[in-house]
Amino acid sequence: MGDWGTFRLSSEEPSGGPRKILIADANQGFRGFMRQLLEKNQDLALVTEATDGEGAVSVARHLKPQVVLVDIDLPNAGGLETTRRIKAELPQTRVILLSAVDGNAYRDAAKSCGADAFLLKGVPVSEVLSVIRHGTPLSAA
Repeated sequence: MGDWGTFRLSSEEPSGGPRKILIADANQGFRGFMRQLLEKNQDLALVTEATDGEGAVSVARHLKPQVVLVDIDLPNAGGLETTRRIKAELPQTRVILLSAVDGNAYRDAAKSCGADAFLLKGVPVSEVLSVIRHGTPLSAA
């Protein structure tokens, strides 16, 4: 899988204060789950949520989060195109593509659009937090 499963660490990473997170997912239940998870962790701060690709790109452009969680099946532009656009405008922003379905085709698509990581929605919470915080390697398909 090469090195795409880990984040490219940036010298511009904030040294103090919580890491700003944007969640882009059409599923209200998943966004609510992630919101609750982030609220329990003082080093992470949800800056906003988006329900489609166009909204995610617009919000990312203005708020410049450190990490964006993007559902691969995001409406209006899709998760892959949304990732491409965010990475083109904000290359220092880490984008984690999320999917309910695993497979090499999804992982390859995530890599080709510039995602920093690919994460299954069903992975343990500890893995989600580790990827957001440290860019640790992800499990293989």
